[in-house]
Parts: sequence; structure tokens; C-alpha cells
Amino acid sequence: FSVTVGTIMEASKIPICKWLTAIYLVTAHKKGISSYQLGRDLGVSQKSSWFMLHRIREMLRAKENIMLDNVVEIDEVYIGGKVGNMSKTKRAKLREEGNSMNTKTMVMGLLERGGNLKLITIGKNNNTTVLQPTIRGNVKNEAVIITDSLASYTGLNETFTAHEVVNHSGQEYVRDGNIHTNSIEGAFSLLKRSIIGIYHQVTPKHLTRYCDETMFRYNLRKMKDADRFTYSLNNIIGR
Repeated sequence: FSVTVGTIMEASKIPICKWLTAIYLVTAHKKGISSYQLGRDLGVSQKSSWFMLHRIREMLRAKENIMLDNVVEIDEVYIGGKVGNMSKTKRAKLREEGNSMNTKTMVMGLLERGGNLKLITIGKNNNTTVLQPTIRGNVKNEAVIITDSLASYTGLNETFTAHEVVNHSGQEYVRDGNIHTNSIEGAFSLLKRSIIGIYHQVTPKHLTRYCDETMFRYNLRKMKDADRFTYSLNNIIGR
């Protein structure tokens, strides 16, 4: 037995000092760090750093469901590659499978003003039977919901205290000074910039882990890097 048993570092030949350095770098970088860059920084292979990154993302995952309250902004973003940017072989495969219009995965964002952010990977469907149960499972009934005019959100006023709608298609973005979804769209920009600028390519299989990483840094963005590193070590238990 060793001190790493029962932690994310279990069954790894990588020195513990490199693990701790990796945890600090991942939690400190605003938009993340690629496996190639982390491998160069630590002096390990890209495959090793990729596996380390995914173990660290598992560590950063929220272990309990915290219900959002007060004013909650809700919106959705689509993550995935454009068909026009894919190779000829991939485009042909998508045409054969009839999936040319199905290359993106939807992520729902829920942000409590002055509180926590949640990024939840939904999949391909954005209908009422998928979105509304997700909202009810993460937001208290006493909250005020703010969304765009997507039809799938219709009827939320029956469950929650109020449901305010911002009509983007009608060029409405802010109403009465505080009815808007600008905050959640700002959080989405961090997720999209990390994928476009750092990771470049994310599969639907692992998208949830990248969302967990973005959520962790966003929710603790007011902490200093050293304090955030110390806080993250509290979640190091669990293989």
C-alpha cells in the first residue's frame, strides 16, 4: 500500500510530485491545458498526460447535486464539428448514415446569478420531454427562470415562481435591465473557447468531463490559484 491508494493517483507509476503539478496547472489555466502541453511541462508522454487529465477531470466533477435557486438563467449551446470541415471520408460516412445534420451535441447551461453554474450534456434532442425534467431536477420550484423563446421551455411558469422569456428572434436581448441570458452565454464562451482554442476536438463520449472541468473553474473563479489547488485536493479520493 502507498499514500496514493484510493485516490485518482492509484496504480500509476508517475511520481506524485508530477501529479500535484498537473492538478495545479489544470485548475489554474482559465481555458484548460492540452495533453501535449501538459506532457511537455511534466516530462511525460502525451498518452500519460491525456489519461492524467481525465482522472483529474473526474476529481473536479461535482459529487452532489446542488439545487439552484433565486434567479436562474437557462440556455443551450451546440458543441461539435461542422460537416464542411470534415474529411471526405467522414462526410461520405455521415451521408450514408443519414447523420449529416446530426453532428453536434447539445449542452444545457443553468446559471444561478451570484451562484453556481451547471453544464449538462443532453445529446441530440431538445424537446420538452428532455429539457424540462432536467430543469426540474436541478432548480428549486421557488426560483425565477429566464430563458430564450425556444418552444421546449413553454409551461415552466406552472412549476416555478415565474418564467421570463427573452425573444432573441425579435432582436430582444435585455428587458427591464435584468431580464437577460447574457451571463449564461458568457459562461458558454469559456467552454467553446477551451474546445476551439485548446482541445480542438472533443467526442460526445468525453464531452461531459470537459463540461465538469469548465464548471469547476467557473464556480471557483474568484479564488486564488493556490486556494483553488488546495480546495481541489479535498476531492482527490476515489479511483
